[in-house]
Amino acid sequence: MGKGERTRAIIKRQALQLFVAHGVDGTGVRKITKALGMTEGALYRHFKGKGEWVRALFRDNYRDNYTVRADTLDARQVLAHGVAQKLETLVKGFCEYYDKDETVFRFLLLVQHGQLDKVDNASSSPVKVVKRAIQAGLDCGELDNTRSYSAREATAWVFGIVLQTVTFRIDEHIQGPLSAQADALVAVYNGALGLKTI
Repeated sequence: MGKGERTRAIIKRQALQLFVAHGVDGTGVRKITKALGMTEGALYRHFKGKGEWVRALFRDNYRDNYTVRADTLDARQVLAHGVAQKLETLVKGFCEYYDKDETVFRFLLLVQHGQLDKVDNASSSPVKVVKRAIQAGLDCGELDNTRSYSAREATAWVFGIVLQTVTFRIDEHIQGPLSAQADALVAVYNGALGLKTI
């Protein structure tokens, strides 16, 4: 990694921490330059502005951490591995990712609504992978398809269960590592989906 790349990485990490601590709107260029000990001119040599930083931070972290993980759990293999294992692996992976870098996870949640449509995720995203897995589970009978729910609705339930728990952890209503909640999360959405377990 060259000096310019190292500097960009330092700027991105500092901006990320400030965005999470103060919000995107509450973090101006001056706050970032002060934290870095840089001039605004030096900062603008690396990024055109705050909007570019937010887009780059979201795109890189979403793609590298969420989409790559989702790709490894592609639902086309659900018949070989089972929907239960795929969903459990994905949810536990998200919990571990939160524990590994809470700042990045919080940032992605903070800005997702303004950034998701700008990410090229035509085939892969956690939502799409979970939805495909659930649809495959309904199609093969591993999920209880007599309950009259769609894969889209069930996907919302899984993400609601997980992300609301993340929100409680962020707000410190739940203590300790998120990974400690993973088995309970799996049990809750298994029950909601009517997952047939052996």
